[in-house]
Amino acid sequence: MSGEYTIGIDLGTRYAQLAVDIPGRGVQFIPNRWGDVRTPSMVAFTKNGLVAGQDAARIAITEPDAVWWDMKRHLGSDWVARVGGRTYTPEELLLPLLSILREDAEAHLRTFISSCVLAVPAHFSFPERGALARAARQAGFEKIRIVNEPTAAALTTGINGRFLIIDFGAGTLDMSLVEGEAGVFQVVESQGRRDIGGLDIDRLLAEWLCRGAGLPISRPGDPRASLMMREAEAVKIELSGANNVVWQAPAGLAGVDKSIRISRAEFESLIYPLMEEILKMVEKMWKKYNPQRLLTVGGSSRIPLLRRLLASRVREPDHMRICPEDAVVTGSAMYAYQGKERLLIDVLSRSLGIMNSDGGVVPLLRKGSPLPAEARQTFTACGSGAIEVTIVQGERRVRSIGRVLQTLMIENVSDGERVEVFFSVDGGGLLHVEVKRDKTTSRKTISLESDESVGAPCDLLAEIRVREDRLARLSLSFPDNFQLRLSDVTRDARLLRNEDASLRWQALEVLDRMISELEQVASP
Repeated sequence: MSGEYTIGIDLGTRYAQLAVDIPGRGVQFIPNRWGDVRTPSMVAFTKNGLVAGQDAARIAITEPDAVWWDMKRHLGSDWVARVGGRTYTPEELLLPLLSILREDAEAHLRTFISSCVLAVPAHFSFPERGALARAARQAGFEKIRIVNEPTAAALTTGINGRFLIIDFGAGTLDMSLVEGEAGVFQVVESQGRRDIGGLDIDRLLAEWLCRGAGLPISRPGDPRASLMMREAEAVKIELSGANNVVWQAPAGLAGVDKSIRISRAEFESLIYPLMEEILKMVEKMWKKYNPQRLLTVGGSSRIPLLRRLLASRVREPDHMRICPEDAVVTGSAMYAYQGKERLLIDVLSRSLGIMNSDGGVVPLLRKGSPLPAEARQTFTACGSGAIEVTIVQGERRVRSIGRVLQTLMIENVSDGERVEVFFSVDGGGLLHVEVKRDKTTSRKTISLESDESVGAPCDLLAEIRVREDRLARLSLSFPDNFQLRLSDVTRDARLLRNEDASLRWQALEVLDRMISELEQVASP
């Protein structure tokens, strides 16, 4: 029967996991077609098309430039992979991986699967969540819910009181402050960083090993790069339980035959700056809320240095009832069946608003609002013609296009006509926006998790023109010779972005920086 089970998916940077919560039997892990409960989060290009999982991992050994494992980090961006004479977006690369995960679940449960709960990093914004939901829908899932990774892990604790849970995985670092009572878990705040993960530690260690072995530092695309990353991961894991490890350079590294001894102290000295970044985030959150407990999940949370620093500067991490690597997928499966025994209430991780004509923001939903959440705002048109409704995340003045979620163009607006904007964010942080005009019954609705928004997430040329006009107005406050130089720069940027569409994002960022600097100089 289709939809009989809802599976939980932890789409990790290095591995993906599946689980299902069967009433009366509890959470069960779902093995893949290779007989393992962890599926490599890899996708590879072959002459017969894209392959994923263990098949892609094998190809990574000989053709690393045709394999991708960090698609999740690129969701919601304009990044593309170029291979075989065409390009692939992160969504397209995730499609075969999500497809084999669904197929493996169906084979194990012996039924069609159309419903899933996807765990995502807490810092994922609306475009990233929407992109993942679209990929899941294209992979055959009809009902999709999204939950933050540390929030999902909180469901597995079963404890009461206020606690901070840290999810330190291969690709990201996320934290959630949660309050639990009688099976009800309320998320107070979530935050995270995409530039800190176990892979960053592996990269530092791989470079250290290369220097010690007299090897050139391998770069992406070099077959030695993926080999050294795997070697570094193995050494890192060994150093979690040993004080010294002897690493033997594997055969195939340009004939190098050398062994290197690395101590835990040397390793900890290497990664200490990264650990310090994590501790600063944890200390800030801990000081703000003063929770009673500290929990850590994710494979990288096993690093002894991290646990010692947490114990000495924050609090001794509590022991989890389950394996740290399994907490997120277990919680995702549990999230699928909420009821009287357990209930999770998440919050909005970023504020939502509308950008006004001078780049300011009119907030509609503020960060920390319990989900699901709704808000509406009515605007009155000054003049007739077309107007733009630019939806942004954050509350301060818009200085970066990265905060723009969607730009809606509303045609033929009359002077004085009222336009109502309605925001709706569901429990998983997926955004739906509806625009209603006063003088017509028609409505324009978008959803950042539907195919409707794929074609035009933001009119870059329109945004560039807005910045150019603002720059021209700002230049009037400066001497004539400066205005001429600024005009030349703007003209060159305009010619460049018209010739090469791929440079429009860079042009927009340059204009944003110029505007920011000029505003600082011009302000009294």
